[in-house]
Amino acid sequence: MKIISYLVYILLFYIFSAIPAKANDKMLMGTLVVVNKKDDTVNFIDLQSRKIKFTRDTGKGPHELAMSTDGRLAVVTNYIGGNSLTVFDVQQAKKIKTIDLSHYPRPHGILFLKDQRSVAVSSEGSDSVVLVDIISGQIKKVLATQQKGSHMVALPESSERVYTTNMDSNTVSELDIKTGALLRKIATPNIPEAITVNQSGTELWVGSNEDGLVSVFDLMNGGLIKQFKGFSFPYRVLLTQDEKFAVIPDFKNNTLDIIDVKNKKKLHQVKFGWRTIPNGVVYHPNDRTLFMTSYGKDKVVVIDIPSGKTLFELPTGDGPDGIGYSPLVLQ
Repeated sequence: MKIISYLVYILLFYIFSAIPAKANDKMLMGTLVVVNKKDDTVNFIDLQSRKIKFTRDTGKGPHELAMSTDGRLAVVTNYIGGNSLTVFDVQQAKKIKTIDLSHYPRPHGILFLKDQRSVAVSSEGSDSVVLVDIISGQIKKVLATQQKGSHMVALPESSERVYTTNMDSNTVSELDIKTGALLRKIATPNIPEAITVNQSGTELWVGSNEDGLVSVFDLMNGGLIKQFKGFSFPYRVLLTQDEKFAVIPDFKNNTLDIIDVKNKKKLHQVKFGWRTIPNGVVYHPNDRTLFMTSYGKDKVVVIDIPSGKTLFELPTGDGPDGIGYSPLVLQ
């Protein structure tokens, strides 16, 4: 009987070990940093208490935010009238510096490069991507997109190339980080904005606002893999770290589509109330919990990706958009 009981125990252990752990909203810890476009501020939100702990000023007209991998630094693009970057120490909720980008106006999309001290910033006013060392505050290089309305950026894991959606040219520019060369222009449906690329740099996902489409391109041969229809304003697209899921918040439809990345199929469409206006998205490190800003309701909506269920909501300032997650706890 002891042998049978032991075998049953072993069997049950392996069965339950194989079941993915569901996101536990009570175990979420760390800090969210949220950009408030109408307030010209960022909120530092403590996940454990679910409260705004600090609010700090940015430059004028902030939109997007990049978070370093270790969660220590957050960088905000001051897009409308600010023409600068604001760098914050997250754990201390303290502004470290402002980096002037007046020669490269309307900085918008931003991501950290692999070295974690440099950022790639799209400058819509100069049709370029600016590489900025945020430690020294110096501009390292300027990459011309040779297109109009360069708005958002995407980087593969290698950081060897950077991609921009060019909203006025209906293209994506592929740029070489080392040489600054324009490698190719990829034609897209009208008014491309949302963009991401998988870690290996083989798939490019682009959302087009006018046509209500999200297109997936094969970067190896330039072909179209899949096109998702039925959107009104596919504002952002973001893959989970394990690249099993993609999320697409629709600004005008007040929905969030959850996609099976491998099979290129819609799994869920989460419908929110009128004027939710889904905006920025970022994942918790558990890779199954999404933080999504609601521009219309001045909230962050916390969503379990596999089920599509809302776990809880968090308060923000006026007009939240860009968002970043840090594992650090506020001091």
